[in-house]
Amino acid sequence: MTTERMRVAIEQFVERAYAALEQTDYYRVLGMSSASSEGDIRDAYYKLAARLHPDVHGEDLEPEFRRRLTSVFSRVVEAYRALSDPARRSEYDQTLARGGMRMTTGVKVKQPRGEEGPVDEHARRFYLLARQALDGGDARSAVMNLRIALSAEPDSPILRAALARAEAMLGGRPT
Repeated sequence: MTTERMRVAIEQFVERAYAALEQTDYYRVLGMSSASSEGDIRDAYYKLAARLHPDVHGEDLEPEFRRRLTSVFSRVVEAYRALSDPARRSEYDQTLARGGMRMTTGVKVKQPRGEEGPVDEHARRFYLLARQALDGGDARSAVMNLRIALSAEPDSPILRAALARAEAMLGGRPT
């Protein structure tokens, strides 16, 4: 459980981070410098993920705050994926040197051809992660990822149907 003071601090952090998201490079998203080691990057990611994962904050969040929280969390994940792999990090450093803030290849999750799915990029990313989890028999992770996807695209019948299937696979176990 988070205390009121921690909740307010997290809300303020999310609001500031969300406002600056498009002008912030991956190193700053994680609170690191370009000289940071892989271990430092990993530690920063896990610290942020523990505080910012939407499921940590429960179901009673205001929809707009949940959307912003999900956007910030998604960017933290994107930054970690780019900076934790030496080849991607090198490519990102080149992107940054050219004035780019985000990777355009190697990080985004692409939807398979001919497959219907969520329209929103973040919803699609978590939808595909949920499908991978289901393919691996991990219904609990699938439910978590589908709930995140639904926070980005709440009216998606595809996501709602997938969540119902994943919850049925759980067979009444707590999520």
